[in-house]
Amino acid sequence: MKVAIIGAGLIGCERISALQKISKIHDEVEISAVYDPDSNVRCNAFKKFNTPICKELDLALSNKPDWVFICTPHHVAGEIIKKSFEAGANVLVEKPLGRNLPECDEIIKYKPKDRELFVGFNFRFFAGIDAALKDCRMGKFGKLISVNLVLGHGNSPGMEKSWKLDPSQCGGGCLIDPGVHLLDLILNISSGPIDIKCVKTWRGFWNTGIEEEAHIIMSDINHTIFNTQISINKWRSTFRLEINGTEGYGIVEGRGRSYGRQIYRTGVRWGWQSQEFISNISQAISEVVVIDNDPCDDSFVNETSAILGLKTFNSMPCDYIKARQVMSLLDRCYQS
Repeated sequence: MKVAIIGAGLIGCERISALQKISKIHDEVEISAVYDPDSNVRCNAFKKFNTPICKELDLALSNKPDWVFICTPHHVAGEIIKKSFEAGANVLVEKPLGRNLPECDEIIKYKPKDRELFVGFNFRFFAGIDAALKDCRMGKFGKLISVNLVLGHGNSPGMEKSWKLDPSQCGGGCLIDPGVHLLDLILNISSGPIDIKCVKTWRGFWNTGIEEEAHIIMSDINHTIFNTQISINKWRSTFRLEINGTEGYGIVEGRGRSYGRQIYRTGVRWGWQSQEFISNISQAISEVVVIDNDPCDDSFVNETSAILGLKTFNSMPCDYIKARQVMSLLDRCYQS
């Protein structure tokens, strides 16, 4: 199973590393080529991973890879997807699927019926999030009352000059990147159609025309409230997912690196008064720690293994149909 990697930046290197780990167990998996238009990036990838490097995109696609993993800026991904399908490959493209809903639909038109198109939403494959989503599906928390999601980081000096803060290249601001991760999680938790109640944005620090912080309130047909906060001005890197139901709750914090190791803990309603304890205890002691201090090193490995059909997990990889639902919800947020 030959895989070509297009784009060898931060996420491209994550995919290369994941594939190399997978190939140690599944020797049929091989990286056939790595392409990046930046010669320095190509050189760094070769030094770090010792993988085959191509100086041209067409050359990377010429040896008929089974899969092409596209890890590029958003504005160039669509054309590369088209060329990859023309080369007969299946495609994984990093989120989002296009810069907007019309571009998403145009990309989907490229897809041949006999080819796969997946979109990289690796948050699904963090151990704590995966476990929390499973508990939701099993009804562990009872009828869901509310779900709070916070994702924030502060970028770094000079980011205003990067493609991620250029709306023409990125497609928008924090709502599309990294915000689509949270929209995807909402769609994995919610029941039925989602009603957007309020969207409030702020854009006064980087001043590039994008939204830099966004607060969204939504609800589903069961009246579950989704309260979402996304920021690229949050100077303390933060990830938090709180699921609150009539029977209990689950809290996921951290997502590795500067966000801290991931912890997933659950509790039941009035847990400190449980009969298994002789006397009342603190709420913290009554909680169960399901995932403790996970470094979040395996999300790309797990997602890649699932996409290649080598292993199954509680969470499923995001196909183009689900990715379009994310883009549709994003489009409605922008309209609001």
